[in-house]
Amino acid sequence: MAGRVPDEAVFDAVLAVIAEQGYERATTRAIADAAGINEATLFRRFTSKENLLRQAVRSNFAGFALDLDTPGDDVAADLLTIVSYYSRLYETRGGVVLTLMREAKFSPEVAAVLSEPESLLERVDAVILHHQRRGSLVVEPPRHTFFALVGPVMMRAIARRVDQRATQAPADPAAVVRRFLDGHRPTS
Repeated sequence: MAGRVPDEAVFDAVLAVIAEQGYERATTRAIADAAGINEATLFRRFTSKENLLRQAVRSNFAGFALDLDTPGDDVAADLLTIVSYYSRLYETRGGVVLTLMREAKFSPEVAAVLSEPESLLERVDAVILHHQRRGSLVVEPPRHTFFALVGPVMMRAIARRVDQRATQAPADPAAVVRRFLDGHRPTS
């Protein structure tokens, strides 16, 4: 008899199925099949599709260390931490991230699950505001700065996902930060 399928394997399965089919179309049967478990076992362990997604997102985000508790004096180092984090996230989970972002607008369940990663964005906002106040970055809404910063990383991951022939390597976080800072430092 096969042993218990680890939670991480079930989380990988739910994220992969949702990336491919979307949250609304992803059935618990398809998720259970992808995880190699019985659908009844899935419900017994996770109680609902929403709870399963919530736990998978929590587990996935816990696996990505983003040390932003105390912004430093080096804007490039702090931005490199942010870009490196999102580069890893988009390269490994870009499909599900994009799917969930799109579906959150229409699905209260998905929106509720994504409220936890939103707290991460609030920490990123705080780092950006810190450097804006220090005069290291142009003053603009922090989310504008964030999207300008991680946009190249996100778009490269999207291109690699959409175009199977895409041969470009993942974005180099240090190069992204250098180019970003060339255009986002305040002018005298």
